[in-house]
Amino acid sequence: MQSYAREHNLTQFISMQNTHNAIYREEEREMVPLLEDLGVGMIPWGPLAHGLLTRKVNEDSSRSQNDMILKRKVAEAQAEPFILDINAKVAEIAEKRGISMAKVALAWSLSKSFISAPIVGTTSIDKLKELIEGVQVKLTEEEIKAIDDLYRPRAISGHR
Repeated sequence: MQSYAREHNLTQFISMQNTHNAIYREEEREMVPLLEDLGVGMIPWGPLAHGLLTRKVNEDSSRSQNDMILKRKVAEAQAEPFILDINAKVAEIAEKRGISMAKVALAWSLSKSFISAPIVGTTSIDKLKELIEGVQVKLTEEEIKAIDDLYRPRAISGHR
């Protein structure tokens, strides 16, 4: 696609939007190396995994009661235990630092050199302000590795 654009004097791609977060990293296998090779940025949505990385899986909230996508993600976590481990590790780091899990999840995303800017969604202005503050959070190499090491390859999601 990039070579076609160059050959025909068309605008080349400068970014790609896809899903990427601490519990879904399948793009790292093939797409991220290609994007890096082409000099194309990655602007992923879902760095908070639709809320799964903003609170402990067993914590109840109005969203966990009513949001069908979040319910599906919790069910996925039950089927793939490493997701529960990642959720617990994000919670542990947040507790040690005295910050929210959302800030840790966002900081993890921003720690990846191939991420240009994650697309976040939120349910309130206060939570948006918290995420803006979270941009300043820098995880240590040990914290990043502790989250990364728990990940296991999983089925591709979101492609039809």
